[in-house]
Amino acid sequence: MPHNNIPHPEMVAKSEEVRQVMTPEWYSRLISLIPDPSRYDQLHNRFEGSVTESFKGDPQKVKECEEARRELNVALSVIMGVSKAVSILDPTVNEKLGSTHQKSSPAGAPLAAAKDLRIFYDKNGQPYCSFTKLPGSKGHEIWFCTGEPGVEANWSLLVWSTTCQKMYLKGLNRTLTNYLKLRCKRGNEGGPWSNMVILPPV
Repeated sequence: MPHNNIPHPEMVAKSEEVRQVMTPEWYSRLISLIPDPSRYDQLHNRFEGSVTESFKGDPQKVKECEEARRELNVALSVIMGVSKAVSILDPTVNEKLGSTHQKSSPAGAPLAAAKDLRIFYDKNGQPYCSFTKLPGSKGHEIWFCTGEPGVEANWSLLVWSTTCQKMYLKGLNRTLTNYLKLRCKRGNEGGPWSNMVILPPV
C-alpha cells in the first residue's frame, strides 16, 4: 500500500487532506460516476446492437458503433478500476470479474463448430435461435441466405451476439425460405460453420 511506510505525522496530514475533501456531497458524486447495473446494461446493449449494423458498411453506422464502444469502454474501465481498488477489503469482488478469463480456453485452442443450432418461436410467432455455448468463443455470427445455399456469395450477416440463447432473428424476409448458419468468433478468428437450419416462409 502506498502509505504504509510514511511517518505517523505525514500519515495524519495526508488523512486530514482526504477528510477535508470527503464531504457527503463529494462522496455522492464519486458514487454517481460508477455505472449502475441499469446504465451498464444500456451501454452494453447499445454497442452489441450497433456491431451488426456496422458490418454492413454504412459510414454513419460505423461511426455510431465506434461511439458506443468508447462509452462502453469508459464504463468498463471505471468498473474494473473500482473492483481492483476495493479488492483489498474483499478479494472476491475482483475475482468475480476476472472469473470469465480464468475459465476461458488456452490461447490458440481452436474454436469448434456448434452442432445444435435450432430455431424456436415466441408466442407472437417471432423467430429466435439458440445453441450450446462453446469453449473459447467470445461472440457469435448468424448468417442467412434466401437463394441457393451452396453459393457462398448468397450468404449475408444477420446478427452478431455475445449470447448463445434466444437470439432474435430480426430483419428476415419471412415470405421467403431462409437458410441460417452460425460461427463462433474470438477476435478476428472465426470458427467452423454450424449445422444449417431452414426457416420456412409464412
